[in-house]
Amino acid sequence: MVKSYQNKQMRTYTAPPQQIEEQLLTELIEMSHDAMIICDSQQHIQSWNHSAERLYGWTSQEAMGRIYHELLQTRPSEGDQDSLFRLLKEDHWEGELVQTSRNGTSIIIKSSQTILKNQKGHPMHILIANQDITDKKQMEQRLQDQFLLTAKAKEIGFWAWDIANVQSTIETQILAALNNMAQEEQSLYLADQIANQHAIQRALQTGENYFDEYVFVDKNQREHWIEVQGRAVYDEHKKPTRMIGMAIDVSRQRQKENQLNESNHRLHTILESLRDAFFLLDHNWCFNYVNQQAATFIHQPMEELLGQNIWEAVPALKGTIFEEKAYEAVRSRHSIQFGAIFEPTQHWYDVHLHPIPEGLSVTYNDVTPYKRTEIALRASEHKFKTLIDANIMGFTLADLDGKIYEANDELLKMLDYTREDLANGKLNWQDFTPMDYKEIDRQAVEDLLNTGVFTPVEKEYYNKHGQRVPVLMAGVMVNNERPLCAAIIVDLTSQKELEKQKETFMSIVGHELRTPLTAINGSMQLAQRRIQRFLHNRPETLPPDVEIMINKLGKLLEQSLRQTRVQNRLINDMLDASRLAIDKLELAMQPCDLINVVKETVEDIRYAEGNHPIYLILPEQTQLQVTADSDRISQVVANYITNALKYSNPDTPVTIEVTKDENEARVWVQDQGQGLSEEAQKHIWDRYYRAANAKDKKGHGVNLGLGLHICQILIQRHNGQVGVISQENKGSSFWFSLPLKQPDTLEVAPVSTHPGLQR
Repeated sequence: MVKSYQNKQMRTYTAPPQQIEEQLLTELIEMSHDAMIICDSQQHIQSWNHSAERLYGWTSQEAMGRIYHELLQTRPSEGDQDSLFRLLKEDHWEGELVQTSRNGTSIIIKSSQTILKNQKGHPMHILIANQDITDKKQMEQRLQDQFLLTAKAKEIGFWAWDIANVQSTIETQILAALNNMAQEEQSLYLADQIANQHAIQRALQTGENYFDEYVFVDKNQREHWIEVQGRAVYDEHKKPTRMIGMAIDVSRQRQKENQLNESNHRLHTILESLRDAFFLLDHNWCFNYVNQQAATFIHQPMEELLGQNIWEAVPALKGTIFEEKAYEAVRSRHSIQFGAIFEPTQHWYDVHLHPIPEGLSVTYNDVTPYKRTEIALRASEHKFKTLIDANIMGFTLADLDGKIYEANDELLKMLDYTREDLANGKLNWQDFTPMDYKEIDRQAVEDLLNTGVFTPVEKEYYNKHGQRVPVLMAGVMVNNERPLCAAIIVDLTSQKELEKQKETFMSIVGHELRTPLTAINGSMQLAQRRIQRFLHNRPETLPPDVEIMINKLGKLLEQSLRQTRVQNRLINDMLDASRLAIDKLELAMQPCDLINVVKETVEDIRYAEGNHPIYLILPEQTQLQVTADSDRISQVVANYITNALKYSNPDTPVTIEVTKDENEARVWVQDQGQGLSEEAQKHIWDRYYRAANAKDKKGHGVNLGLGLHICQILIQRHNGQVGVISQENKGSSFWFSLPLKQPDTLEVAPVSTHPGLQR
């Protein structure tokens, strides 16, 4: 069975009645097979449907604003000269008009025109429905011409050809029969001389009637088509002696036939070029015309379908909605449009039925892909709506200027707003976004415009009471013409609270671990000093076993002290990360010399690392003044250098360089180690991240992946930036920058071009 469907779309607003009427009128006009035109009271074209485009050749854009009668060169028919007067007087007029298409062809139109008025009775629009009846009128004219030709026997030229007279020719006799003009002023010729001779000989030999066509050229060089009929006259010996007949000027009929054939050819070309399937049914439900697309859909050749009854040719249509709607259209004489599924193929079709005087025209096309997409979209929308209504997370629909049009209960609860606040237009995401997150919002809007989506970002909103609410959100553009963004928002308040509790716990644990570690470190240092004092004051000779034992004991103490330093560094990193996470790390900001901080840090590391080559390149200035916590900047420099030493071979140098430009100073630390992949560079600053190929070549113990994260946060707190330039197996260059203390009155030095640095 074929099931019908209705194409409806749910809307979230109610349009004004006038807008609904205008939209309905527009849709009805576009569905009509007639050329539908709407003009204003001054006959300027305001609407021009697809049927009008096909009939007249002008597109809707070309016709808009043109004066209707001027564009189409409208001329009233001979029997109805006062059409415009009747329209203005009676508000409605029906009749025939002659108009001109874009290619100059005259078209006979059956026109229905109605004046539409407003509530005060003033004319507002003229609704025009035009139907092409050119072919019908031409056929009527042809029949009328034939009747007139028969009635005017005096216009038929009679001729007689004396066969025995060798000076006589049939052409001369026919020419003389046409009129009494001198022979030199006219001519008569055949399109096919050989075929003419064969036709004459056949008529003389068989006694059959002679039929042929000549072209007659008059003295004005105008051509006329002459239809010639004749019969042979025989003597008593059955020998042809004469041929008599008549000559008729059929030029007008031939011209009309040629025009009709051209029109039919154009119509055939148009119908065959349609992507839609199209066929015509006569009053007996038999196929009169079938285009190639329709034959393909029906799976039968066009030649076999012509003349067949549709219910016999396609029995699967019997008892379906198509049969029901087809009979309804013929009975009501109104066009019908509907959608249906054809059960044998499980394909959806959009069908248009239009009654015509000869029967019924049918246009349809396969909309299965669109229908399946529509069904899938509805299912997806249902799932999405179910997710939104479940209030598991916040949802909003807003424009890029900040106005929020839709919000689910979870988002309203998150921000302490009500449905009334939303309905009154009080929700604007720009208004309750803190200033320190404006740049994140700007980047998200830019991503939406460029790619249609913005990836998850963390930010904060102010709720109705001015309290900050941490959220995670992501969004997608849902309407490009009127930019609207659908965003999903997750409340991170509980998660952030848990993170603070975790960091507080880590801080407590770090302090508790540091206390015994400090005691252990102090005891081992005391033991180390006593051993050194004993060795300084020892007797000149010691038993060999005692000396070996003391040396081993000194090495064990040194190894233990080294491990306590590693553990102390890990605890410090853990405490710093905890303080940064809960925003309790305080900085002692004061003016300081960056060059001096870097020099002292490098000297300390050189002393501790021994023989590993460490190069320092400084600018010509003796000082670079910055406002910073010198201890924390020293911590960053030390962390950079320690990492470079850790992942470098002992014989390859590590280079530290300080450069400056007009507004900032930059510290570079370059190694010649294994380098970082592009993927590792994206995450190297993340907390607890360690590169997959990271190996501790110094035996410095466990790396928690906190050092670079702490460096990044510390530099950001100093209003600076961090970065890395690296290639696998070619080393890495880590850098950080700090703004110079203003006003900068120091001499600007050229940037170093040390060949070992890459930036």
